[in-house]
Amino acid sequence: MTTTTTQSLTLKVSRHIKASRERVFAAWSTADMLVQWLGGGSTKLISSSIDLRAGGDYRLKASGGHCDMDMVGEFREVKPPERLVFTWSVGNCLPEYKGMQSLVTVELTEQKGGTLVQLTHEGFPDTVIRDRHDHGWNASFDALEKLV
Repeated sequence: MTTTTTQSLTLKVSRHIKASRERVFAAWSTADMLVQWLGGGSTKLISSSIDLRAGGDYRLKASGGHCDMDMVGEFREVKPPERLVFTWSVGNCLPEYKGMQSLVTVELTEQKGGTLVQLTHEGFPDTVIRDRHDHGWNASFDALEKLV
């Protein structure tokens, strides 16, 4: 696992997952699978809907953590099984999230024994929110490893 933060308030998380690229992509792009791993820690996804196409939207509902929240966004790029790009908004569960929209890029590279997952999440308004997402993404990746 590698986590990198930069001055531009971008978060990068990389993880080698012992599963095929197709299986990992399915976990990112199938509503039933997403509910099983995204969130991690005390935050659990309780529902999801996905319109998997460029211009399609997704809606996720999570419970726990700081508060119950709706996560919504639009897919900008869908390239199975190697790349997803989507906007990310966590709604107004905390005042500092109000109006926040960021961009997530997920790249899946086939490697010996599995898949390298490289997530780039950019556009954070401050380091506190970026660091919360660092914790959340790493907890989610822990759960993803167990699922696939």
